[in-house]
Amino acid sequence: MNSSHFSTRYGTGIVYAVDRGIVKVEIPDLSRVDSAHHSMPSGFEPSELTAHAAHMLQRYFDGERIDFSDTPVVLEGMTPFRQKVLNFIRILKFGEVCSYGLVADECGSPHAARAVGGALAANPVPVIIPCHRVVAADGGLTGYSAPGGECTKKALLKMEGVNFKGVQVVTNQLVMHRSSSR
Repeated sequence: MNSSHFSTRYGTGIVYAVDRGIVKVEIPDLSRVDSAHHSMPSGFEPSELTAHAAHMLQRYFDGERIDFSDTPVVLEGMTPFRQKVLNFIRILKFGEVCSYGLVADECGSPHAARAVGGALAANPVPVIIPCHRVVAADGGLTGYSAPGGECTKKALLKMEGVNFKGVQVVTNQLVMHRSSSR
């Protein structure tokens, strides 16, 4: 296992990887103002992959449009449905949002919006797999499993230029149809 830190104005995050890809990302809590830092676990050295991913994440948190769709990730141990959901949302571009229902439809399970939410909650690599870009059909945020919860999700979407009316995404911004073929 390898790891690298990345620094943001919100605090420090960590990227973990094995040879085949990224296995875990810890992002800072964007709801905090004290810029809390993670401590580096002992025994994990940086690799070219973790250093590159950390650099890209740092640039993302600095406001750059970064495309993580080609960053290798390892999703072993997840059910095939969860893997399908997480791989599908990788096609969402910077600033695009879609609904849980759309993801369920595109993954062949039109009545599985709640299961999509469960898959997103289990996402081990937030931002690289942009689960923050999936919202309720009415634009509601409905939770986020990374530190800071919905505050972090809203901050990430605002960084990407998504507009809000109160605590909801303005729904005319939702990607209504998206082909899973790249």
